[in-house]
Amino acid sequence: MNRIIWALCTALCLVNGCTKQNDYIIDDNKNGQVKIKFDHIVGGKKLTLNDYLYSNNSGETFRINLLKYYISNIKLYKPSGEAFIIPKEESFFLVDLSDPSTLQPIVEVPTGDYIRLDFNLGVDSLTNTLPIEQRTGVLDVSKYGMYWEWNSGYIHFKLEGTSEQASNANQSFKYHIGLFGGYSTPTVNNNRKVSIDLSRAGTSKVQENLSSDIHLMVDIGKIFDGPNVITIQSTPIVMTSGPHSAIADNYASMFTHDHTHNFQKIASHEK
Repeated sequence: MNRIIWALCTALCLVNGCTKQNDYIIDDNKNGQVKIKFDHIVGGKKLTLNDYLYSNNSGETFRINLLKYYISNIKLYKPSGEAFIIPKEESFFLVDLSDPSTLQPIVEVPTGDYIRLDFNLGVDSLTNTLPIEQRTGVLDVSKYGMYWEWNSGYIHFKLEGTSEQASNANQSFKYHIGLFGGYSTPTVNNNRKVSIDLSRAGTSKVQENLSSDIHLMVDIGKIFDGPNVITIQSTPIVMTSGPHSAIADNYASMFTHDHTHNFQKIASHEK
């Protein structure tokens, strides 16, 4: 009897389209919400500031006290290859692990399927050279501690912590990675493009008045154990000297797509 009831319910669902996915509507004239959720880890362990003792592949142990980085120039790609580019003025976010409200940037995009997410980690050269009065919100150079007054440029990525292996007096490490190509004198450019394939763990299906939540895992352990090996003992302080471009290559490798939750209700404070 239970099998008969299940079969009837299944048939009714197929006829009536009882799931939200069956009611899925694509209309380029309507927008929906995409929320990019950053979940920070070190290896397989949740990242908690000022608390847990982590380790890297070089056998060093460390605690993390501060983590901030800029996300910008967001693009979402449809299966056809067509890209929707978030308007630039709406596409700058400062992720700050000490502030939970910054860990889930929200953008509006036309309804439809999206199979790839691209963004820039850092602040691009054009924005770095805009008149100061045009840099508002998270780009305000007088706030957030993410701008080098002495070197006229944004800090793309900032990581600070303590480690017994640090070779300085207070056993601390600081990685402040900036440089955007130079204003009047050429420098290296430590902006990095991140491209996330959404097709394997769940494409983003954007619907009007609903949210598609893309969950990304951000492994800060990759700063030490990414394509380039970085040891705290040999380089506890990296700013405009030291292996800053190697660290930039490493932070480009931090992001993996874990899953996507589609058709989520939008909280009133997000509207």
